[in-house]
Amino acid sequence: MSTSRTNGFKWAGGALLVVYTLFVAFPIYWTLNTAFKPLSQIGTFPPTVYPKGFQLDAFVWVLSNSRAIDAILNSLIIATGTTILSVILGALAGYAFSRFSWVDPGGHVSFWLLSTRMFPPVAVVLPIFFIYGRLGLQDTLFGLMLLYLTFNLPLTTWLMRDFFDKIPTSFEEAAFVDGYSRFQTFRKVIFPLVRPGLVATMMLAWGFAWNEFLFAWIITGNSTSTYTTIIPTLIESNQIQWNRIMAMAAVVATPPTLILIAFRDNIIEGMTLGMTDI
Repeated sequence: MSTSRTNGFKWAGGALLVVYTLFVAFPIYWTLNTAFKPLSQIGTFPPTVYPKGFQLDAFVWVLSNSRAIDAILNSLIIATGTTILSVILGALAGYAFSRFSWVDPGGHVSFWLLSTRMFPPVAVVLPIFFIYGRLGLQDTLFGLMLLYLTFNLPLTTWLMRDFFDKIPTSFEEAAFVDGYSRFQTFRKVIFPLVRPGLVATMMLAWGFAWNEFLFAWIITGNSTSTYTTIIPTLIESNQIQWNRIMAMAAVVATPPTLILIAFRDNIIEGMTLGMTDI
């Protein structure tokens, strides 16, 4: 390959990288730019590139409004609780699917289990609404956690089964020879090997529960509202509180960003774990 063609590919790759970076960074910039603006500067033409006098009023409102704070805390509780249950149950079920052939003969059970995750949630909203009404689960944290668990568990089970499939059974056989029980083998041998995949699965499950809107809007009420149901209330009849909406977006984007930064190595390793053999 000629030098000119190689340089051309480098320039093209660099240009695509710059375009992609701008594509990703612009929403972040616009969110923060709008959050620090007063309402009088929002919606003007031409738009202001940066706030003329930074204001923290929108952030003060988010962090001092009891309803907004309760909604964010509810989202944290629901997302964290759902993730813990999904990963624990999904890891145990995935291990059973991977190691015991009688649990999933021919792979049919795991296929149908995953197919439930593909079912459009909007198709089951009304039945769930009426069932939850009969069971007294509407407007409860447990009810929403149970609902998210129903949709998260098939995905976590399927992902964890794939991670366990990549681990040779010879590792477990060697542990059995050394006198380890099945539980000790899982805890001391298998679990450390699939930990990156477990972290990646946790992020997927947590992200679904953290960002979900439809079920939260239908099932919850004033006492258990999540942050996704609070944002639409900022759209008033005569004016949209864009600065508060963007401030709320910036605040709720902070936890997943910090988690992603803290576990980035495990997440990257976990995303590639299912593609390569150990």
